Amino acid sequence: MSSEPALRLALRYCISEGITFAAFRSPGGAVTLWAQQTPELDRCENGLWLELNDVFLFSPFRAADRTPLIRSDVELTFGDAEPHWHRLMECTGSGEPMASRQHVGTSREAFESAVAQAREECVTGPLEKVVISRTIRLEVGAEEAGSLFVEAVNARPDAFVALVSSPEHGLWLGASPERLILAENDSIRIEAIAGTASIATAPSEPTGWGAKERHEQRVVTKSITGSLIDLGARTITVEGPDVLIAGPVAHLRTSVTATLENRTVEELVNAIHPTPAVGGLPPGLALARIEALEDGDRELYAGFWGPWSADGRMELFVNIRCMRVFPDHAEMHVGAGITKGSTPAREWEETEYKADSWRELIRVPSTV
Repeated sequence: MSSEPALRLALRYCISEGITFAAFRSPGGAVTLWAQQTPELDRCENGLWLELNDVFLFSPFRAADRTPLIRSDVELTFGDAEPHWHRLMECTGSGEPMASRQHVGTSREAFESAVAQAREECVTGPLEKVVISRTIRLEVGAEEAGSLFVEAVNARPDAFVALVSSPEHGLWLGASPERLILAENDSIRIEAIAGTASIATAPSEPTGWGAKERHEQRVVTKSITGSLIDLGARTITVEGPDVLIAGPVAHLRTSVTATLENRTVEELVNAIHPTPAVGGLPPGLALARIEALEDGDRELYAGFWGPWSADGRMELFVNIRCMRVFPDHAEMHVGAGITKGSTPAREWEETEYKADSWRELIRVPSTV
């Protein structure tokens, strides 16, 4: 990428000055950086997303009544020609030092205990699936975040790579393989991704995958198509599953396309988020078990984010394969879908494979 020097300088400046910004690259697209001239976030009331253009929408896992967004007061596109990144000097940062906190990550004992409890509830009760996540401390800090973003852009061409900062939420870095929704005009596309295997062992054909992984995929696809039907969508088409390669892991993926009539894309997003791929089924019970069994707030992990233009292209991704970056370390989030077919040791290994998507880039060896 010929503009890497300018991109690295721009990201370093944004981070050091505490500017509210979103740098992102959609699969097949160019790196874009949107920065605000002022640090305070705007929020959009529910029902008003159709008034938003050229903003970066993002939501925590537990969505609120007002969705945060980052404006594109300054827009830089990094392609064949280097942009004038000095335009970022028009922006004023928060002036506050970056937050820090002590964290050592989720122990294997605690994670496997939570998985065992969740599996038991899937066996004996109405819980069908619940996603249990853990955090991992990485020895990489804010000074390395810009370079790590560039590394991910180069190494993960099929992922949505984003580096996002705001005074309220801190600095987040992600490389998600999972598109929540792509909408243009009345046509929408949703990807149902569930089931995980190491690329070293993943079958090349979906029929070769295990029953547990194929069941997870069917659950997510059924939930998404059911939401579309409830919203009155027409010409619903389901394609797949196929095998998606995402760094060191592979997933099962099904694509669902449809046409919306008399309903907004915002209504669809609110209906499907969080999907069973990051939450579970039944949704209410799964969310309650996540809160009880996990050892911390997910914050932006497993929420959604992406560029939004109601007059054109609306594209949101599920914020997985992500981390919150602090001055001296980062906290990476990884999760696994728990069903009655789960075993704690295998679910731990699955999260280790997912963690390798970033550990490979920062050259930290796997512990498995």
